[in-house]
Amino acid sequence: MRRALLVAALLCACREKAAPLPPTESPLAAAAPERVREQEPNDFQRAQQIPARAVVTGSLQAPKDDDWYRVGVPGGKTLALRVELKLARDAFLETYDRDRNRTLRVHAGGEDPGVIPAMACVEACFVKVSGTGPQDYELTVLGADPQPGQELEPNDRAVDATPLQPGKPVQGTYLSAEDEDWYRLEVTPSATDVLRIEVTAVAGVRPDLEVRALSDASLLATFHGADALLVRDLSLHLADSPDGGLPDGGAAGGGYYLVLKGHSRRGAPLAPYTILAAVEPGAADLEVEPNDDPQHATALHETATGFIAPAGDQDWYRIHADAPMVLHAELTGADRADLELAAYADAGAGAEKPRLLARVNEGGPREAEVLPSVGIPAGDSYVLVQAAARQLDGKWVRDGEDRQTPYRLSVQLSPDDGSTEREPNDDVATAPVLSLPIQLKGWIWPRKDIDVFRFHVGAGHAPLSMILSAVRGVDLQLRLYELRGDRPAEVIGSSDAKRGEGEEKLIAVPLKEGDYALEISSPRNKDASATQAYSLSVE
Repeated sequence: MRRALLVAALLCACREKAAPLPPTESPLAAAAPERVREQEPNDFQRAQQIPARAVVTGSLQAPKDDDWYRVGVPGGKTLALRVELKLARDAFLETYDRDRNRTLRVHAGGEDPGVIPAMACVEACFVKVSGTGPQDYELTVLGADPQPGQELEPNDRAVDATPLQPGKPVQGTYLSAEDEDWYRLEVTPSATDVLRIEVTAVAGVRPDLEVRALSDASLLATFHGADALLVRDLSLHLADSPDGGLPDGGAAGGGYYLVLKGHSRRGAPLAPYTILAAVEPGAADLEVEPNDDPQHATALHETATGFIAPAGDQDWYRIHADAPMVLHAELTGADRADLELAAYADAGAGAEKPRLLARVNEGGPREAEVLPSVGIPAGDSYVLVQAAARQLDGKWVRDGEDRQTPYRLSVQLSPDDGSTEREPNDDVATAPVLSLPIQLKGWIWPRKDIDVFRFHVGAGHAPLSMILSAVRGVDLQLRLYELRGDRPAEVIGSSDAKRGEGEEKLIAVPLKEGDYALEISSPRNKDASATQAYSLSVE
C-alpha cells in the first residue's frame, strides 16, 4: 500500500510544470574588472594578454614608448568593448582587430577624454597606448555582450555600417572631430512611403547627414543641422530615378546608407546622440526631399503638401508649361512659421540661379499667401516655399519651422492671352504690350504693388476712354503716361477722383500716334487685395 501511494505521488509530481529558471546575466557584464599591472616587454610582437574586463596600471617610458595589450574573447564571440585611458598627460589610444589592422585612434590628455564608448571585438583585439615618457596611465577595458540599439565602432566605412532598423532608435557618439558613423537602413517601401530621420542634439556639435545608395555608396543628398537634425518626407527612390520620384518600372527603393558627421573641435565621445529613421505614409502630392534647390525641385501639377523643417528648409517645386501661361498660386499658413511664397523663371543655360518673377509675404503664422497672377514662360518655372525672413538681434534670419503642421500649396495655369495681368509688371520695362481695345482683370497685390500696361496708338485713332472699375475695400488711382523713347515718361492724365471704393476713368482722351502706358496703384500704397480683382477697359 505504501509503495502504491509513493508511485502515485511521483506521477503527480511529474505532471506539475517545472518552475521557470531565473534570468541569467551575462557573466562578463556581472564580473568586476580585474586589476592588472603592465609587464614589459609588451610591443606589437609580444602583446600582454589581459582579460576582457580589466583595469591596467602602466607607464610610458622615455623618450617614447608603445604598450600593446591583447584582449581575448571567450568562445570566439563578439564583444562590445568600452576602452578608456586615464591619468595620461599626452598619449594616444589605438585599437586593432585580431589581425592587427588599426581600427580606431583617439587622443588622451588635456581636453580629450581618451574614451572609446563601444567598439566591436571579434574573437580577439589589440589595444595600444603610445606617447612620450615618462608618464603613468590607467587603461580600463570593459567587455560586454553587444546591446541592441547601440552603435559599435568602427563604422566609418560601408562594409562596417551599423544596421539601422526602421522605427528603432540607435545611440551613438561623435568619437572625434573626424568621426563618420555609417548606418545601413534597409526597407521595403510602398509607392508613396517617405522617410523621416531624426538626430538628437549634442552640445557643441553641428551634425551633417549624407544619404548614400546601398548599391555603390554614391552620394544622393546632404542635410545640415544647427544642433538637432530633422529630415521629413525624404524620398525612398533617390537612387531609382534622377528626380527622386517613382521609377518608370514601379515602386523600387530598398534603403540607404546614412552617414552622420559632426562638426566640432574635439568630438563628443561622452555625450551620445540618438538617430531614428522611420518610414511614414505620404500623401499622393507630398513634397519629395531633398528639394532645397531648383535642380532637385519636386514636380508640381495642381497641389502639393509639405513641411518647413528643419529651420532653414527651402521647398522648390517645378512647373512645366508648353506655352507662356499665367500662374495663380495659393499657400496655406503654418501654425508655427511665417511662410513666404515666390515664383521664378528658369535661368537658362549658363545662369547660376533662376530669375525672380514675384514674391509675397503679407501674412504671418497661420495666414495664407497668394500670388494672384504671375506670367511664366514656356518650359520650366519654379515655385519656392520657405520661412519668411525676420530680424533678431539686428540680423536677418530665416529660422522659422513647423515640424508637425503641413502647408498646402495649390496652383492653376491659364493662357497668357492678354485678358489677365501678369507679374512682374511694376514698371515700363516689364510692362506687357497690349493691343487695342483692351479688356483685362488684375489685382493690386501685394501691398505697394503697381501694375503698368503699354499700348500703341496709330495715326488718326479716335479718342480713347480708359475705365478702371471699383474694387471693394481698395482705393485705386489711374495714370496715363506718354512714352518718349530714352527720355523719361510724362504723365498726361490721371484719375483719383473717388476716395475709397469707386470707379476711376479718363474719358475721350485724344492721343497722337505713339506709345503710351497706363499705371494702376493704390494712393500712398495703403490698400491691396489678393481676392478682389479690378477690371480695366481701354477703347
